[in-house]
Amino acid sequence: MQIQQLQVAYDARADRLLLRIASAQREEIGVLITRRLLKALWPALQRMLNSHLSAKPLAAHDPGGESSPRGGRFDAPFDGDKLTHPLGTEPLLAAESRLQPLEGPLCRIMLGEPGARQVSFDCDRDLMEALCAMLRGTVTKAEWDLPLDDLPLPEALTGGPSDLPPTVH
Repeated sequence: MQIQQLQVAYDARADRLLLRIASAQREEIGVLITRRLLKALWPALQRMLNSHLSAKPLAAHDPGGESSPRGGRFDAPFDGDKLTHPLGTEPLLAAESRLQPLEGPLCRIMLGEPGARQVSFDCDRDLMEALCAMLRGTVTKAEWDLPLDDLPLPEALTGGPSDLPPTVH
């Protein structure tokens, strides 16, 4: 799936983060992320960002607005008009996640319901940094008292990028 736009918002009623993913194919997938899942996933995201994805040189910023080398733009509001919903209009409740290093350097993030719906997308360094910044900002607004920058890396994540466990939560 080629990412066109991402949005992370706090759903106070459900006490969950809502990740909205819009693809270049005009599809939208919603993913609900719990505090527990994010707490388990965050160290792996940071490890991937600081190890496997750090091999890519930082790109210069686009003066016309920040754009991802994969085609997405992050300087405009989320455009949810006329999007199809291949997994349904109800967001999936992520109970499991996987991170996989890919060549490029890229990584694949999979979020899903056990034995049910799932979404996976590839991230380069720029997209991962944008996603992490959105998650960090939304967690602060949600007042989850989850110090994302201070979470220690689990012992299983202290090795090289090939030592990353495929299933985080």
